[in-house]
Amino acid sequence: MTILPISDPAALDLATEAIHQRPILVQFPSVFVLMAAPTSKGVSQLDATKKRLSGKNYGTAIGRLEKFITQAQPGSLPHEFTCGEHFTALTGSFIRLQFDQKTFQSKTIRNGTHQGLLLDGIYGSMFRRMEESFASSSSERMWNHRTYSAPLCTSCNLSGDPDGSITDYDKAYCFAKTRGIDLFITATQFADGKGSYPIFGFESDKVTIHREGPGLDAFKERIPPRLRSWEVAISY
Repeated sequence: MTILPISDPAALDLATEAIHQRPILVQFPSVFVLMAAPTSKGVSQLDATKKRLSGKNYGTAIGRLEKFITQAQPGSLPHEFTCGEHFTALTGSFIRLQFDQKTFQSKTIRNGTHQGLLLDGIYGSMFRRMEESFASSSSERMWNHRTYSAPLCTSCNLSGDPDGSITDYDKAYCFAKTRGIDLFITATQFADGKGSYPIFGFESDKVTIHREGPGLDAFKERIPPRLRSWEVAISY
């Protein structure tokens, strides 16, 4: 297994190349995640790596924010959140949008919704590079035959693990060795809080919390009061 810090000059190129072949392990500032190709092959690989339980869905790591937002169904966003600039205050969280009709289901879309993780800095650069590398891929049924190429990302653990997401390096390393991961990208900067990122679901008239996580209270203050619907809904 190759282990490189994300600050290494070769890390982004190596990660982008590797993800076309197999899932990789990446240490984000607050949690360890698996990343894979945004294709049916990538889904199958993650399912095998995580021993994925049925009824689960995969999110993505947002590359170009505007491209992510344009996937939203017409009229499904509040007027306060209609362009990339409006969402940047939520950097460090998952954003869930209505990508399709509520009847559409796939490995990446549940009841028409899909969620993407928004990070900046070197992570954002990596996400954009990966997204661009898949831009010419064929459209897939899991995106309802549209071309959306942001890389898949999911927690580094076996599906249904009662201990939840892995935040400890030694546990992440052990998982990678046990599950046959070939590339491990490590962090050089760390968040104050540990754990999976919070999830905010957007509808035309409200914003709902689908998962709590690091920085939640600060994020809540950045949502206009009229949209705040803070009962924690069921997550993916």
